[in-house]
Amino acid sequence: MPERRASARPKRKRDAAATREAILEAATRRLATQGYERAGVREVAADAGVTAALVNRYFGSKEGLFAEVIARALDMGHLLRDGRANLADQLARVVVYGGEDAPDGVLTPLLLLLHSAAEPRAIELFRRDLDRTQLRLLAEHIGGDDAAVRAAMVLAQLTGFAILHHVLRPEAFADARGEKLVALLSKSLAACIG
Repeated sequence: MPERRASARPKRKRDAAATREAILEAATRRLATQGYERAGVREVAADAGVTAALVNRYFGSKEGLFAEVIARALDMGHLLRDGRANLADQLARVVVYGGEDAPDGVLTPLLLLLHSAAEPRAIELFRRDLDRTQLRLLAEHIGGDDAAVRAAMVLAQLTGFAILHHVLRPEAFADARGEKLVALLSKSLAACIG
């Protein structure tokens, strides 16, 4: 009687929510380190312990998967719960200290953007999510005149700061204490938030 070969990966228990979450976590890691073009559905599936067909069943395509990863990475709803009073400080703290989901001390959204910036379709997906959800949500939250422009200015400051602080690491930032950076960035953000 021939010997049965053990499967290369353990079988997943049937749990749609857990499977979906495992795929999203694996995709986030792959896309944040390899970018949209280089990360493959097969590799994401292998990392999640599922088949590529199952990834496509849950998300429709690699594009659909990337769109979902972006939406999750850019979600700032949890930062908007406490109102406008502390928003500038909360945003500054997240970008200075990295946030809970920051691999290797760098923010996941920043890695996703940097590793996919040369891919026109990936940038279009970022833009779509920003315009449709994040910028609109932030603009509604801060309210007032020119809220959409001010919301975009807030995200521009956060993105620029994150690139300098976490990627380029100039000496001025290296020599400054975290709380000093939080205070200065918070003051700048507050001017746009109003």
